[in-house]
Amino acid sequence: MYTYIDPSKNNYPGLDRGFNQRYKLDGDLTEADKEGVYLVYNASDILSALNEIVTPQTFDSLSGKIRMISGGHCYEDFTFQGQAGNPNGTRYVIDVSNMRGIYEETIDTTTYVVVEPGASNWLIQQTLHSTYGAALPGGSCYSVCAGGHIAGGGYGLLSRLHGLTVDYLAGVEMVIPDGAGGFTLRTFDPADNDLLNWASRGGGAGHFGIITKYYFEKTKLPLAPENALFITLPVPWSQFINVDDGSVDNDNFNNFMQAYFVACEGMEPQGFTLGKFTYMASADDVMSIAMQVVYGPSSGHDASLGGNTIASITKAEALDIINTFTDALSSWVSAPGTSGYHKQPFQLLGHPVSGSVSLDMIYDLPWIEMTQFLNGSGENQNGKYKSSYISGNFTSAESSAIAAFLTDTQSDNPSPVDADKSQTLIQIDSYGSQINAMDTNETPQNTAIAARNSNLKTQYQTYWKNFDNTTDPDTREANIVTWFNAGYNAIHNAAQGDVENSGYPLWSSKYQGCYFNYPDRQIGVNSGYKQDPGGNTFSGDFSELYFGVDVAARLKWVKENIDPNNFFAFAQSIPLSVN
Repeated sequence: MYTYIDPSKNNYPGLDRGFNQRYKLDGDLTEADKEGVYLVYNASDILSALNEIVTPQTFDSLSGKIRMISGGHCYEDFTFQGQAGNPNGTRYVIDVSNMRGIYEETIDTTTYVVVEPGASNWLIQQTLHSTYGAALPGGSCYSVCAGGHIAGGGYGLLSRLHGLTVDYLAGVEMVIPDGAGGFTLRTFDPADNDLLNWASRGGGAGHFGIITKYYFEKTKLPLAPENALFITLPVPWSQFINVDDGSVDNDNFNNFMQAYFVACEGMEPQGFTLGKFTYMASADDVMSIAMQVVYGPSSGHDASLGGNTIASITKAEALDIINTFTDALSSWVSAPGTSGYHKQPFQLLGHPVSGSVSLDMIYDLPWIEMTQFLNGSGENQNGKYKSSYISGNFTSAESSAIAAFLTDTQSDNPSPVDADKSQTLIQIDSYGSQINAMDTNETPQNTAIAARNSNLKTQYQTYWKNFDNTTDPDTREANIVTWFNAGYNAIHNAAQGDVENSGYPLWSSKYQGCYFNYPDRQIGVNSGYKQDPGGNTFSGDFSELYFGVDVAARLKWVKENIDPNNFFAFAQSIPLSVN
């Protein structure tokens, strides 16, 4: 039976918000209206809770007011949305975080490993590793849970070797509307006539119903690699700053960015990099490139799982990958073990992978222990995020715009005093390789991920804290978000020139849109929802920027057939054709 937590309960504070402290439930929710948080433990509990809250007579009026949560790591207000500026603010939360099971089910002689939506990334990897010697190529933030992470794609440090998590997803079980003002359980259907399995392979969670189980065919899980090397390479800002006047040497910075693109593009699939290009407050500041390379007899990939066959590598070959990468960046990055920063303690900022490391040291651990070592989600605070897939190398104008933003030298967009520049970065991670081999580009057959021709993925991040004495936190937030969005727009404008919507990563040979699991309300919201503050909002269809035209159209078809009354709605849920 579900547990109802009304706003008067002592454990309600904390259940009324997620990881991003910008968002929490309104303070006027009441037990009299059965508003609050419903902790559920299985699909039956979800149905019972929904039937307690909703009647056929109230079904339409409660559209957009009931949301779900698994781990609470959504970067935007898709679950914890107040009603200020949003007529459809959240009044009820279905919390599936206690649905953490990982077990087997056999259906028509096929055995599946079932993952429930409340299972965390760390629990999934730990269980698959110890029980099956397997791994999913999902994210490294330990407390992110399956509920939203898998449905949005499931991208992590093994993705260049094995693809995305959704490339292995057989299908889902989901609570959906029954067409008569109530709800029903749509069990896992391998035939997928309603396309819910397909839509859950990268289309994101929460659009059509509440996912209760993810199914992975047991014999088609990738093997977990035995071991992994890891190094954090220091990239001093000082080498990009002109000594005479303190300006950025844009040619040098552009050469570095282009070399990074080429080095990532040509890197062996066992390698993965996270370029943490952090804000420069002083020329003494240091950016970093974190790099993992897996090795051992199980560090390859079998094409029977999809994609291309990749041979396993030894430790010596893994070291060669690191050395080849650093050689390609030798004008800016020292060979391992030789920099002046060797062994210095260093704080890796941002998501994924955050925590304390020693610079320029090669760690050598069993892969599962390395996964735990890199398992940081960071602290709960206020944050704003943006993204893009990069398929073409950096242009000089683009690199200059990146440098100008990170050094606070954008002439028309100075950073506000409210911003915490020490917690601002553009993280540029490696992509491509097996990811691009596991499905077709732009019109994928097996998944809803159309970005299969990119080499890098960016995640723009900024964080800040509000304390008891913070004056006018809403104005502070608006100032930070407006500045951050404008910086992002300037970078994409520089790369694409004077075309409509050029402030965004338009689908082309240069970019492949944005990643739905790094959501961004600046690119548009459904009618009745609040967009980001500031100008230069995207004038197109936000779903097409996330998914491409063909996939967005197919996801809308699923929405219209599964949830034609738009009950499961939020700021960027898949819109009906007429919204």
